[in-house]
Amino acid sequence: MDFILRRSLLQMFLILTLLLTLCASCRAGDADFKAQLSTTVDVRALTSSRYDGSEARPLLVFLHGYCLSDDAQQTLKLESMRNVPAVRNRLGIARRRQQTLVQSGLREAALDRNWIYLAPRAPRTTRECVLCNLQESSPNSQDRLFGSWITGILARDSPEFECRAWDGSDAVALPEISATDDLDVKYILEVVAAAKKEFNVDEKRIYVVGIATGGFMASRLACEKPELFRGVVSLAGGTFSDASRCRPKSGETNVLLVHGTDDHTVPIDGGVNARGIPFPSADDSFSTLGKAMDCSNVVAKSMDTLPADGNSVEVRVAKAKYDRCENNVDVEQWKLNGVDHFIERETSEALFYDVVTWLNDLD
Repeated sequence: MDFILRRSLLQMFLILTLLLTLCASCRAGDADFKAQLSTTVDVRALTSSRYDGSEARPLLVFLHGYCLSDDAQQTLKLESMRNVPAVRNRLGIARRRQQTLVQSGLREAALDRNWIYLAPRAPRTTRECVLCNLQESSPNSQDRLFGSWITGILARDSPEFECRAWDGSDAVALPEISATDDLDVKYILEVVAAAKKEFNVDEKRIYVVGIATGGFMASRLACEKPELFRGVVSLAGGTFSDASRCRPKSGETNVLLVHGTDDHTVPIDGGVNARGIPFPSADDSFSTLGKAMDCSNVVAKSMDTLPADGNSVEVRVAKAKYDRCENNVDVEQWKLNGVDHFIERETSEALFYDVVTWLNDLD
């Protein structure tokens, strides 16, 4: 089912249209409703075949990456010869080999638990790939070519081409705005409010998961509106370099930060975008959000693993968690050893299953 947001001269309306989805666990149906909003963009909402509205169910809001719709994010595959670090090879040496990389599995994991899955598209567009400069130093030719290609396409006056992107921080990913307004924050809250009127939503279990630029936007919600969400997950994202911009006025929320140590698109050690604006490392983002949620300075560490495709060894996951935070919320970090921005399918599906389980198990 899809939300379609429309604007007239006097007011804007949200129209929900249920569509038959490709996923076997989704069902078809029709429902229209109206809600006054401040912007317009298509929004997808999916429910499982078990959802009948009789019981309040958790709502998961997915925030897409740069220039990708939900369907594009779920179906995109990168296939090429890539440099794979020693920790990801059975022989224990770095080498080039064919990989198929994805970012899929979240939607299926959410629907499998009979959650409501909401996937709004960012309300604004940009003609600048503000992080594409970072791919110039990637050891993988596909990354370098992609960064060069999309930068070239966006720079052309004709044909017209723009990318939807979330305004998640001053460095990522709307350089024209740089998080100087709260339009995107308000938009997400309005879409959630409209969804709560249409679906039987468990208001105590509303979650946000974002990838890359969507991950920065998820972190921004944790910084600015934590009291409205039970849990926030940022994958391959981060927050503001200026930690003072992440000081919630009220409330706390559970936060999980996930990042691959070999991410060449949004490096785990942070970086500087094409306009010279820095974004923090994963560790600094973890520290900033820990302080934002009034956590102690004590961090507990542990190790876990995720499965990998046949040619790879298991992915080692270094986990860190603040020992104690205000109102007993959790602030946690998972580092995926040797993993890039996109992930081998078996690892990706297991990761998103674990992410949804983490959200589901929150006290």
